[in-house]
Amino acid sequence: MKTNVNLFFGCSSTSEVQLRYDELSKVYIDQDEMLKAIKAEYSTLMSVLTKAKPIETVKEVTYTLADIIKNLQEKVNPEGLKLEVVGRWIWLSGSTFGVKEALKELGFRYSPDKKSWYWRSEEDRSSNEKPIPLDLIREKYGVSEISLR
Repeated sequence: MKTNVNLFFGCSSTSEVQLRYDELSKVYIDQDEMLKAIKAEYSTLMSVLTKAKPIETVKEVTYTLADIIKNLQEKVNPEGLKLEVVGRWIWLSGSTFGVKEALKELGFRYSPDKKSWYWRSEEDRSSNEKPIPLDLIREKYGVSEISLR
């Protein structure tokens, strides 16, 4: 028996298809041909929904240190803040509580052991398991203080 109606219309996930299949199986319990059609459609939908689909790659925008500093100067009130470039990382300390949401939007992260916010590009990730004091990092990579005004 061929059905012209999509009995699984509106189902967009495997759990929705499974739920609809269970409902339809109870309704058509005495109709073998209809159950065969339902099972065939169910199998097709489940195989389509469970196949691995390629994930769309989102083109990442890469920012330079200069871009981040410029955006920071535009979005944040500089009063009570200290901005340092240490190597290829940006460190921001001081009275940051009022600007933390703006910092998050700009991609900054908070380092609780250093009590400072930092920004780094994805390729500059650190593989250190133990926190290194900011003074040692400054000593190793050098530091440049930047005015936010």
